[in-house]
Parts: sequence; C-alpha cells; structure tokens
Amino acid sequence: MSVLLDADFHDLIDLLPDALLLVQGSAVIYGNPSALVLVGMASQQELVQCSLEQLFQSDGAQQLLELMNADTAAPLLETQLLHHDGEVIPVEVTLRQVVLHNQSLSLIIAHDVRYRRQIEEHIRRQASYDILTGLPNRALFLDRMQHEIIRAKRAKSRVALMFIDLDRFKWVNDTLGHAAGDQLLREAAARLLSCHRESDTVARLGGDEFTIILPDMARGPHAERVASQILKQLAQPFILEGQEAYISGSIGVTVFPDDADDLEGLLKNADCAMYHAKADGRNAYRFFTSDMHAEAQDRMELEKHLHKVLERRELVIHYQPIVDLRHHRRIVGAEALLRWAHPSRGLMSPDLFLPLAEEIGLLGHITEWTILTACRQTQQWRLDKQRNDLFISLNLSCTRCRELSTDNKLAELLQQSQLPPIALVFEITENIIAEDPAKAMAMLHQLRHLGVQLWLDDFGTGNSSLSVLKRLPVTGVKIDRSFTPDALTDQETGMLVRAIVSLASSLHRKVIGEGVETERQEHFLREQGCDMAQGYLYGRPMSADEFGELL
Repeated sequence: MSVLLDADFHDLIDLLPDALLLVQGSAVIYGNPSALVLVGMASQQELVQCSLEQLFQSDGAQQLLELMNADTAAPLLETQLLHHDGEVIPVEVTLRQVVLHNQSLSLIIAHDVRYRRQIEEHIRRQASYDILTGLPNRALFLDRMQHEIIRAKRAKSRVALMFIDLDRFKWVNDTLGHAAGDQLLREAAARLLSCHRESDTVARLGGDEFTIILPDMARGPHAERVASQILKQLAQPFILEGQEAYISGSIGVTVFPDDADDLEGLLKNADCAMYHAKADGRNAYRFFTSDMHAEAQDRMELEKHLHKVLERRELVIHYQPIVDLRHHRRIVGAEALLRWAHPSRGLMSPDLFLPLAEEIGLLGHITEWTILTACRQTQQWRLDKQRNDLFISLNLSCTRCRELSTDNKLAELLQQSQLPPIALVFEITENIIAEDPAKAMAMLHQLRHLGVQLWLDDFGTGNSSLSVLKRLPVTGVKIDRSFTPDALTDQETGMLVRAIVSLASSLHRKVIGEGVETERQEHFLREQGCDMAQGYLYGRPMSADEFGELL
C-alpha cells in the first residue's frame, strides 16, 4: 500500500515521540530526533550510514526485510533494537510502504516498550510472588507443583513436598509487634533459601506457612537432610527490633507418588504430617504415613463438635479438694479441673482438646466460661456453707494470662460471680516467665493488682525456679507432684523438698504439696512446714454436688 506524502513530511515526523526511520532497501536514509535518541547516535550523518542489520537484531532485521517485500499489509511486529552502546531495547514496530518524491520507501515506526515491560513484569511479580519475602506465592507454588507432578509421571520419578510452619510466630507478633513479625518472615525466608538446591522451589503460602518442592527426590536421606538443615537454621537466634528471639519449625513431608498421586492429596498429606510434628513437641519433621489419615479425620470430627461445646453445655468442671495441713485437713479450697463430656467419647481431659481449641480460636471463650462457672460455684459454697475462707484455683495459660491482664474481662467476670478477688487463685508455670521476663513480670503484677492470688505450679522442675521466686509477685508455690512419692525413698529428692519449703517460707509464700496419696507422705510434708496439700488422699476430682457434700 503506497501513500503520497507532501513536502512537509519532515516537519511532521520530527515531532513524533516514537522513533521513525525511512528505509530504502535495507539502508536507512533518515531518522527523526526520537530515533537518534533511541539508538544512541549523535547525528543524522552517523545514522544514515547504518543498515537494518546494524540497528535490529538479526531475526528482527530479516523479518522486516521480508515484510517490506510482501504485498500484504504488515502486522505489528515485536523485536529488539540495538543501542549504540550494546544495550538491547525491546520495541514494537509498525511498517508502512510510502512514496516520497517519487521514491518508494519503507517507513518504520519503533515504539520503545521497556517501560511497559517493566510494568508488566511488576504486575506479574505481584500476581506470582509474595511482596514481603520475594518468594513464589501460593498461586505460583501450585502451578509449579502441578508441573513437577506431570514431569514426575512422565519420568517415573518422585517429588517431595515439605510444609513448614514457624513455631511461636504468633508470640513474636503479639510481644514484639507486627514489624518484628514481618522482619522474622523475611529472615526465615532467607534461611529457607539457603537450604535448597537450584532445582527446588521455596514458596510462602501465607502467614507463617512455607513450602518447598524437591523434584527428582526419593523419600530417603536427602529429604531428611534438608529438613534437618532447615530446623537447625530456624533454631538460630533472630535479632528482631534489637532483641534476640528464638523460634523453631514444624515440618511435614509427603512424597509423590508414594503418598498421593494428585496435588490436593499431597497438600493434605503434608499439612497432616506437619500437624503431627507440631503435636509431638514442635521443632521436628515428620514424614506422612497412612495412619495419619485416620487421625486427621478424627481431628476434624473433634473440631466440628468443639465449635458447639458451649452451646450444647457439654463442658463440666470437677473439683479436687485442697486441705490445710495446719488445721487437721480442713478443706480450704479446690482446684477447678475442666472436662468435656463428649457425647460418644465420655469425659475428656483438657490436654486432649484445649490445644485444638487454641488453634481454632475458642480457647478464650472456654477459659472465660471456666472462670465464671468456677467462681460462681465457689461463691455459692461460701454463702451456703458460711465458708468465707474458701478459694478456687485454676490453671492459666500464657496466652490467656496475657489477655486477662490487659483488658477488663477478669474484673467483669469477678463482678458477675460476686466472688472476692482474694478467693481466686491462678496457677501459672515458669514458661510464662521464660519467654519474655520483663513483659511477664508486668503482666503478673497487673493480675495481682486486681486482687487475685498467683501460685507457681510444678515448682522445682524448671531451671530458674529458685532464682526467680524472689522477684515474682506470687503468693504461693505448688511442689511438683513427682517429688511427693520420691521424697520418702530418695534422699536427694527429700532434701530438695526441704529446700523448696524453706526458701518459699522465708519469702512468705504459701507452700502446697501435690500428689499426696498416703498418710506417710502427708506426715513428711507437714514436718517440712508445708501449708496445704492436694491429692487422692483427700479426694479425687469430683462433681460440684459431690464436693458440696464433702464440705
């Protein structure tokens, strides 16, 4: 197609923002100012000495020459222009045949698409990569995993999939803040990358969950080495907001096609194995086994029922007597022990369902129900039996301890129950202090400010018990139940119990002996100066009605 252009042609094309070249054969006879800038040449004279083969990459130049000689209209062509300094510039080229001063020429308009490509690449990365860590995101991970499955089927090879969850990430977020949490995720991602091969894919699924695809991988030693290396990397201290923080990882590993032959099955298996690693104490890896399917199904059923446990009124509290050793075994309190009256499994102890309740966000509601129910029942006994000295004790997790100390919920619960704060005892363990001593101390002081008592549970089993007792705002210590039977037969255990009682008494803390089953054990604790005792000798955990009768 020919177009006759008038003499003002040069003035028009010089204003064009895109590069424009006039070509006769393969020789350039004119280029507008934009063309000079794009190819990095200083003068028209320098440009017109060039041919298409010098300005475009070989494939692009050949395509242009073929289109010039074709009878049909030329399509939009994407090719690459060569800058004078060697840079390769992606361009979109429009080609037209023109007649100028009775000469047949080719008019080439080249549009620089570098900026557009940058935008497209940015959009692509946002769609496929995690912004925080720079790792492939869930969408890209799923695509790559599906690709590896197809490739493994053809090659009859194996692919291992690792599912990694960061232990204690929520604690970092809650105590050090979200900025520290983001910093932790970036550093954890870098450490995971240091453990992988070039052919592997490390991805972030979301939150604190990561995956690693290990292609051409058997179930054996290499996958174990990678998992062990990851655990070692994550166990090293993280410096977050100027503070040292320690976390760990729980890893689930599954293998295609041994464990499943599709993507969905592999994801479920890896997730299931990871939960087993977490349940077994964390900082561990587990390979998927067929037995885990049944356990996962059982967990799903338990979770489904747990969501309606309060609505169905299936939670019950049992009470175990606490007696005063100085006043002839007089019952002065009780420990409230939560149970789930499951419709088919019977009474379930809290260690079987509270960890799951915490995972699915129900622990707060269950804890509040337990506190309110136990406090109301205790206040009723105090009124009915005219026992103003009666108290109730409950175990309190680190998470709930922190929440109750920072909002008004505990004050509201005490007001609803009408129980005096002095009659409520929270039993805490040393792990509350170990994670962040400064914040733990502030938290405990806030609880004491409300008037409730604090007892240090399982005393004597931790590394820091004797050294931190003086600083803790606790009103009592419970000697761990494992010491009571051994104190009569093992000399060192007996000496340890004496030391604990002596230390606690000198600091004006009450001392409670647990696990008392015989009168000899009771006699020993009384001789050492224990104030109170708890155990089967005085009564097993019992219903509220039974405890009321015992009073």
